[in-house]
Amino acid sequence: MRGKRVSKSGRKLDIVLVAARYVGLGGQLKVARGYQRRGYVWGDLELIDRQMLIDQLKAKKQVAIGRVAGLPGDFEVDGKVNLVNIEGTESVVNEEDEPRGDDLGLPLF
Repeated sequence: MRGKRVSKSGRKLDIVLVAARYVGLGGQLKVARGYQRRGYVWGDLELIDRQMLIDQLKAKKQVAIGRVAGLPGDFEVDGKVNLVNIEGTESVVNEEDEPRGDDLGLPLF
């Protein structure tokens, strides 16, 4: 859209997750819906499985949770995603919450 700019926080991200599916109640992340940056543009909504997300975090990619804003390619970021080791198990967590297994605080799909 002419004359509109995307937010600065969205320009530094590689992946934005918008929804998640877990195995069992409060269990491990199975798959997440999200957008992945492809060079200077964002790709379409895609499914990102747990292992791919862990690989991206290990590769030091900037992953966040959020929602799509009004402008295409712009996101309202709610927090960053981190990889932590809890009792010998890798867990994907939202930086805002206390780590207790895979919990991103995303809506379920």
